[in-house]
Amino acid sequence: MFARVRVFLWILVVVSAAVVIYLRSVDRRPVERPRVASIDKDENDGTNLQLDSNGRAFVTVPWEHLPSVGRFELIDQEGNKFDSADLAGQAYVVSFFFASCPTFCMDLNKEIDRVNSALKGTDIRFLTLTVDPKNDTPEVLNKYAEGFSATPERWAFLTGQNYQLVEIGENMFNVPVNPETHTDNILLVDKWGRYRDRFKWDQPYDMKRFVKVAKEVAAETKPPLGKKIDTRNVLAGVEREELNDIRWVRDFFLTERSGEKFFSRDLTGEVWIANFFFSNCPGVCKAQNQYLRNLQKRLGDDCPRIVSITTDPTRDTVEHLREFADTLEADPENWLFLTGSPVLIKRIGSEYFKADSGGEHHSSLLYVVDRWGQVRGKFDWENAADELEMIKLVKVLEGEDQPNPRGGETKETTKSEGQK
Repeated sequence: MFARVRVFLWILVVVSAAVVIYLRSVDRRPVERPRVASIDKDENDGTNLQLDSNGRAFVTVPWEHLPSVGRFELIDQEGNKFDSADLAGQAYVVSFFFASCPTFCMDLNKEIDRVNSALKGTDIRFLTLTVDPKNDTPEVLNKYAEGFSATPERWAFLTGQNYQLVEIGENMFNVPVNPETHTDNILLVDKWGRYRDRFKWDQPYDMKRFVKVAKEVAAETKPPLGKKIDTRNVLAGVEREELNDIRWVRDFFLTERSGEKFFSRDLTGEVWIANFFFSNCPGVCKAQNQYLRNLQKRLGDDCPRIVSITTDPTRDTVEHLREFADTLEADPENWLFLTGSPVLIKRIGSEYFKADSGGEHHSSLLYVVDRWGQVRGKFDWENAADELEMIKLVKVLEGEDQPNPRGGETKETTKSEGQK
């Protein structure tokens, strides 16, 4: 009798164990734990990475090479408009989730809740963005946030249109945005709007590092120009081999007339003026470049560096640009002539400078770029009033000690862009 009971009990234990294993396997469906897509992998950046003792990839880059995070607007869990420009001068943390994820996302947010407590008294904000805006309404997010006693003033759960969330994730942070493959990293943005570092939420070493770095970033009182940064944002300052990998041109590599590489972020800290031209243009381009030469002579040391980008790179090779620059007696330190991929140059015109021509033709306008790489004004060089406005703007921008949180242009030319 007792032997039969023991056998029955053993069978019951085995069956129960099998049921538990099955339920756990069901509860851990692949959709709930994001697969980190290639867009978010260290291995695909094409650089020689340094590994720490735990095998994590790091790079050491100038702070200037860290990408800027553009302004974005969403809706918080209380249904109020959220504007990232209001975070100027404050470090913040970005993560992605969806409310119906029962395990992985909940664990992620529990970890954020823990480090939020560890950073009590530190001036830092937490932003958790949904990757499922169709279902994650403000009402859903508010109920979810209540489980963590989260308020928008400290920890905002954000939603919006799907295209807005994709723009933020893919174009600003280079991470995928959808329930199946959203990133499992916590992303740190410094006070100056630079994507500073990223951390694996489920790795204790990395989260300990996060608390340390977050405190350091929150304590900064001015942009760390000239400082070297150790970061897991291994794509910072890396030239992409495939232009299709660049979702929006926010910085760019071209080639100088000397044959050396030019990286737009290397001009961080100085105001500069850019123009588009091609060397065999018989009229406007020749006159525009002569105007720039005269501007340099008139302003002397007060003239910003000039960056001239050819719109005919097939013809305007390095050698050809060197000859062209010599005819203008252009100082290579103060006046750069750049060439490169025709496709990239077209995208630089339409995406970085937002030229009305869409990059198909060069513009006759001059573009003023501030110390942080933001285009702040477009000016008609043939208009005397525009020149006065341009010089005035340059003086204002040279006095700025931190990025403009609202981005955009300080001055729009009142004359439509000329198509040449």
